[in-house]
Amino acid sequence: MPFTLSRRSLEPRRRRIAVRSVDDPGVAQNYRRIVFAGADLAGFESPGADDHIRIFFPAPGATLPLDAEPTALVSREFTPAAVADETLTIDFVLHGAGPASEWAAAAKPGDEVLVGGPRGSMVIDGDPDWWLLAGDLTALPAMRRFLAAAPETTPVEAIVLAEGPRVDPGFGDRADLRAHVVHSLEELLAALQAAELPEGEGFAFVAAEQSVVAPAREILTRKGVDLEQAVVKGYWRRGLPADAPT
Repeated sequence: MPFTLSRRSLEPRRRRIAVRSVDDPGVAQNYRRIVFAGADLAGFESPGADDHIRIFFPAPGATLPLDAEPTALVSREFTPAAVADETLTIDFVLHGAGPASEWAAAAKPGDEVLVGGPRGSMVIDGDPDWWLLAGDLTALPAMRRFLAAAPETTPVEAIVLAEGPRVDPGFGDRADLRAHVVHSLEELLAALQAAELPEGEGFAFVAAEQSVVAPAREILTRKGVDLEQAVVKGYWRRGLPADAPT
């Protein structure tokens, strides 16, 4: 079925929120799920699966000053994993040194952050004939949200790049879902190349380290995918500070 991608503008209001709960959801050994809550989340919207918000963190072990200004705080971008009932769920990849990773590793109920955005959302109008979703752990929240938007009867191929032996993407059971885990960027690109796309007009989403962009776009183009109807992006760049993943 025909579909379109469109942009929706949102008010990028700044909000002060606090940790409600911290959980290790079993996705991978270095994954942490934090649920935030607070009155400031009233009216918060995230209509796009690939939305980006910016979280502003206090220094490790410090509390958020009452007069905190975002310009004085370290920040990183994240994709909301879930939004419901004035709560915001963020999945953190713990990767050692870095302000966001260190903060998330030590987070406890009551700890506060500031959050801004999203400034806008990319939304899908209509139903693609098939879905191709590929990315590393930083892209997993967006992949799950895209999957939730796909009708149960629509074919979906999902490729997850993750290091380590314990990986459960948490996609659930779907009759028309083909999901597999790979362990390197080269394997992800090979899986993209090997993907057998059904007939019709489908939607492709690929997100991982920046170097994935050019080869993934080339592969999709060779497969006849309209790049205007796809999202291919680098969520982080190798060589930047440890918290570059978003």
